[in-house]
Amino acid sequence: MSDKEKLLNPDPGVCVPWEVKVEEIGEFPGNEAIAKKEWEKLDDFAYNFIWFWAQR
Repeated sequence: MSDKEKLLNPDPGVCVPWEVKVEEIGEFPGNEAIAKKEWEKLDDFAYNFIWFWAQR
């Protein structure tokens, strides 16, 4: 699977991959590792929230 296909079809449990978010932000001012960790936690919460409401 190419990089573009992977971004269009993210892994299960992911709404918006970190790689896509970094492209939107552009040059990142600060510690990217901390921001990536927090983004992945937020994205996981969003995925689970949507999953919960879709299954009702």
